[in-house]
Amino acid sequence: MKELFLKTEHGLQPIDGKLIEKYNLVEGKIAPFSRYWIVDKNGSMGFDNPDDDTSSPGPDEMPAGEGAEDDEIVEFSDTGAILSQSELIDFSHGTDSE
Repeated sequence: MKELFLKTEHGLQPIDGKLIEKYNLVEGKIAPFSRYWIVDKNGSMGFDNPDDDTSSPGPDEMPAGEGAEDDEIVEFSDTGAILSQSELIDFSHGTDSE
């Protein structure tokens, strides 16, 4: 798995591998919660002009088991984040039910 970092005003901050895998994070996107750019260990986004400013997967790109027909998908227009109903509940409770 590739090492990824958030590019913050205080330098590069490492992203936990579990989060990279769970949310399919890649360099050149904006992190859905912190709104910092996701970069590699050299601070590179992989390309100059990203065409999509969110790292959240689209409804058709959700990981297996996510976004089931009975699990409503919500897109937040102000951040571009796309979360399933179960992810919203986990987030509001500060947990991760995997």
